Order: sequence, then C-alpha cells, then structure tokens
Amino acid sequence: MPTLFHPVSYHPHLLRQAYRTLGPMLLVNLACVVGASFLLEIANHPLLSGWVVVHVTVILIRGGSWARFHQDKRNWRRKSDYQFWKASYAAGLLVSGSLWSALAVYLFAKHPETASVEAQYAILIILSALAGGATGVTSSFARAGSVYIGLLLLPASLTLLTHDDTHRTLGCLGLIFCGVMLVTLRGNHRLLVRNLTLEDRNLSLIKQLSEVNQVLEAKVSERTERLARLAHTDKLTGLFNRYGLFDWHQKRIEAEPKTRTVVFFLDLDRFKQVNDALSHEAGDKVLTAIAQQIESVAPPQARLARWGGDEFVLACPVTGDVNALVDAVSEAVSRAVDIPLNIEGTDLKLGVSIGWACHPDHDKTFSDIVHAADLATTEVKRSGRGRTLAFDETFAESLRRRFNLSRALSEAIGSDALYVAYQPIVCARTGALLSYEALCRWDHPELGTIRPDEFIRLAEDTDRIVALGNWVLERACTDAMYWRHQGVTAKVAVNVSVKQLTLDTFALHLVSILSRTGLSPACLEIEVTESVFDDGHIEQVTHTIKHLKALGVHIHIDDFGTGYSSLSRLRHLNVSGIKIDQSFVADLSGQSRVIIESTILIARAFGLTIVAEGVETAEQRDMLRTLGVDQLQGYLLGRPQRLSDILGADKLSETAA
Repeated sequence: MPTLFHPVSYHPHLLRQAYRTLGPMLLVNLACVVGASFLLEIANHPLLSGWVVVHVTVILIRGGSWARFHQDKRNWRRKSDYQFWKASYAAGLLVSGSLWSALAVYLFAKHPETASVEAQYAILIILSALAGGATGVTSSFARAGSVYIGLLLLPASLTLLTHDDTHRTLGCLGLIFCGVMLVTLRGNHRLLVRNLTLEDRNLSLIKQLSEVNQVLEAKVSERTERLARLAHTDKLTGLFNRYGLFDWHQKRIEAEPKTRTVVFFLDLDRFKQVNDALSHEAGDKVLTAIAQQIESVAPPQARLARWGGDEFVLACPVTGDVNALVDAVSEAVSRAVDIPLNIEGTDLKLGVSIGWACHPDHDKTFSDIVHAADLATTEVKRSGRGRTLAFDETFAESLRRRFNLSRALSEAIGSDALYVAYQPIVCARTGALLSYEALCRWDHPELGTIRPDEFIRLAEDTDRIVALGNWVLERACTDAMYWRHQGVTAKVAVNVSVKQLTLDTFALHLVSILSRTGLSPACLEIEVTESVFDDGHIEQVTHTIKHLKALGVHIHIDDFGTGYSSLSRLRHLNVSGIKIDQSFVADLSGQSRVIIESTILIARAFGLTIVAEGVETAEQRDMLRTLGVDQLQGYLLGRPQRLSDILGADKLSETAA
C-alpha cells in the first residue's frame, strides 16, 4: 500500500500518539536540562543560567499544552482542532531543538572555555540521546521530528568540524549519526502509520461485526432471560418451582445467615381421582385453584412452590415459636384446601397431607430439609392421610445412606475404590483423537456402583469436592503422561469445581502436579461449569484462570447453555473453548439448533474452540459438523474406559469418520 509511506495530512490517531508520548519526552528534556546545568556550572555563567530558565519555561508551556490536549476529550478529532494541536506540537519541537542547538553553538564555537572537555562530551552525549529517543517519540510527525533531530545534531556537528582533528572526527560521526537517526525516524513513521491504518480497519471490521452481533445478542439475551424465568417458575401455577425456591432461600440465607425456616411439604389427597374421573385439563384447573387458595393463607414472608404433580412446598421464615407457627400454618392450609371447588360443573373437595421439618434444626442443607419434610409426608400418606407430621429420624433411611456415603467418600478418595475412566474427544472434521475427558467412578464394596451424579453432588455439598477434584486431577495427569509414553498423543480434559478455582493456592497446586507427573501444561484441558460466571466469585475465578492460561493450560466452559449468563460475559474470562451441553445435542431437530447456531456464531467471534458432548447418533454427528462444531464427544465416538482399555483399544478414527 504505497499511500502509507507518504506524508499524512490528517490522521487523528497520529496526533493522539504524539501527545501520548509528549509527557515522557518533556520529563526527559527536563532531566537533561537539569543535568546540563550541573555539568556546566551555570551559577558562574549568567547567560547559561538564562538558557536554563528559558528552557524550563518552554518545557512548562509544552506541559500545559499536553495537559489541555488531554482535557480536550475527543474534540481534537475535528480537522480544525487537529491542525491547531499539530502546529502546537511542531512549534514546541522547534523551540526546544533551537534551544539545544543554541547551547551547542555557544559551547563549541563561541565560548569553548565555558565548560571542561568532559562536560562538552557529556553535552554531546545528551544531544545524541535526545536525537535517538526522538526517532520514536516524534515518529507521529516525521517532518517536525526531522527538524528537531537536525537542530539537535547538525549545528553541534558542523561546529566541531572547525576544531582540531579529534573534534572533526566527532563532528563527522555526529553527521553520520544524524543521517542514521533521520532514516530511522522516517522508517518509524511509516511503520506507525501502517499500524494505525490497520488498527482503524480492524476497528471498523469489529464495529461491523458488533452491529451484526447486537441483533443476535439481543435475541440470545431475551431467550436467556425467558429461560431463567422459566427455570425458576412453574408454568401452570406461576409459583416458584424447586429451583426458584432454592434460589430464594439461598439469597435469604446470605442476607440473614442465622435465620430459621420451617418447610411444609404438601401432598394433595385424592387428586389422582380427579385426573382419572375428569381429565388432566380439569386436574390442571384444580391445581391452579388450590395453589391460589394456599397462597392466600400463607404468612406474608413465606414462599409457596410447586414441587411437581400435586405436591407443593411452603417455606415459612421463623420469627417466634416453631410449634405455634406449625400449628397455625398447617391449620390454615388444611382449611384452604378443604374449600369445595366447582370444576367443569363438578363439585370437588380435596384434602392435604402435610409433613414438616425445620432448617437448620433437622439437617444442614435446605435440600435435605425439603427431603425430610417429604419423608414425613410419605409417612402421613402411609398411615391414613389428612394429618400434619414432623420429620423424625425413623423416616430417614435415605438420609442415612447419604451420611454413610459421605463418610465412605472421605475414605475412598485416594483408594482403589475410586478410579478414573476416560472418554474420547475427537476432531469433528477428521475424526482424529484429540483428547480424553477424565471421569471419576466409584465402586463401593457394599453398596455397589455409586452413580457419579450422586457422589459428586455429595462431595460438593460436604466440601469434599476439593480433595476429590485434586485426586482426579493428579491421577489424570499421571495417566496422560503414561499413555503419551505409549505413543498416544491425546490431551487430557479434567473437570474442576468452582470451589477449587476460588482457592488462592489452586494454580500453585496445579503447577506442583504438572511438575511431579512431567505432563506439559499444553496437554491439559480444564473444564469448569457456567457457575464460574456467578458474580459472587467472578473476580477470584478470573484471577485463577489468568494464571492457568499463563501456564499454557486450556480452559473450557462445560455444559455451556444450561446456565443463565449472557454470552457477552465470556469477555470476562480468558477461556479457550466452550462445551455445548448434551441436552441441546439431544434436541438438534428442535429449537435447540437455534441456540447451538447462535452459540457457535458468537464463540467464533471470541475465537473459541467449540466442543459438543452427548453425540449418540450419526445424524447428530453429521449435523454438528455442518453447523461448524470443532470437536465431538459421546457414546457414538467412544464410551468411558479405564487406562488399560485405552492402551489396548483400536484407533478411534474409524468409528468417528
């Protein structure tokens, strides 16, 4: 592009760059003036003292111009203002260069006895240093910069040519140095213009892409908000669903940590007969009417949620005596449900069985309290219906299992009871094996195989997830190093809990694991769920991910699309890729395809790798390839296997092709 090498008449970014470097340039000039004043002992030379005063004054005036420019906001983009600020900048260079030139001529031509030889050489060094620095800081305006460099070097060099051989040699070197600096300045100017021009073009392209993405982002944001509402609301009754209730209670606990909550589990009596005798539509009307009646008698601070089917959960904050609250609420709810309903011309009268438990009196987690109240309701239904019953440990066999598993999990971590299986992830285009995802498995000696979703959730709830996650991470890195020694070049992907990422020591712990196992950071992929976007820990997570990326570790967002964070929040985390949740892959023929297409488009804008999991059919594989997914994972491409099975397995490319 030849136009880049010609003088530029109007380029606002050149002006911005010039004034960006003007501040440091003035500080250097001031330091040089002060240094020269000491070298030349100006106290003994009134004329030199005047030179210092004038030069400092000029520097202050230029500093004021620099400050006004930065206060001018963006008005300097106007062409008239641009010409003013450019002229002001050039005038400052001219005056400053002239002052240095005058000093050089005064010392070397008129009054060489004013300074010692050492001081004169020091002044030459100062002039040369200023000229060298000017090749960069004045490169925005090459002509003004050339004049400035010329004023710094030419008068001094020409004056030195009139002296003895030694000085003439210095003068010749000064002229050569001046020529080199002018050529360098011109080259720097051309390079700066090229970079700024390319930057403008890139910004223009980004703006165009942003405009295209804004419409898509708005649609995605609208869909995300609607999904969030749907995820927390029961579609039929408009009440909270279980997720909405949990979210409400969590926020309440965060605001009032010592609060107590009585949870009533309400199961309607004889509701199945309504569905069987009338219709499911009639049953829906009954549920809606009952929900309104219960909500009308609930305490003001209470929250009613539909748990599922004909079951409701009423959570009531405790402000006084628990038993008094239980008696009052259970009686009011029972009366509300007993009110006869007329549905489609038929008079109906239902009853309700109520079980209750108190958080945190009966257990530690709100989820377990709801379950405890459910167990109490089950006992009411078993023994005759229509009563209210408190939770008792005799109903808690399932809770004992949870407790026993919790203890067993602590002992299992690091033992042979736990092992890691590996599921392949392949290139969508070629079918080549790229990596294995490490999946933890548990074979209990008495209870048999424990489902991963059960013990992983248990580990999260009991804060054993850090120990479990660290064990899986080290085991996976060790195995990956082993299979690489056996000629398998696949990376390893390991799921990491947000609780691990929020630890200040996690990055150091990972470095220690990589050091012990010998695995390269580039061979490790860390997978984290969308919960990393939560505002409560986004700062710490971002800090940890920054360190991991600096190590060379790849970061992927797992189960992407199941949370409620905007895609734009990806900008806050320096991740390498996203993993589309298998629930969307399973619904490729439905509306999930639109979500996947939107996700791929914006992920491409961020330069992210796109992985789809849960691929079970050839049709899903082919469609995901067409949509532009980079990597695939699922039973079609390989099931989780132990390390020994991996090393004995055939190549996966034939299966994936």
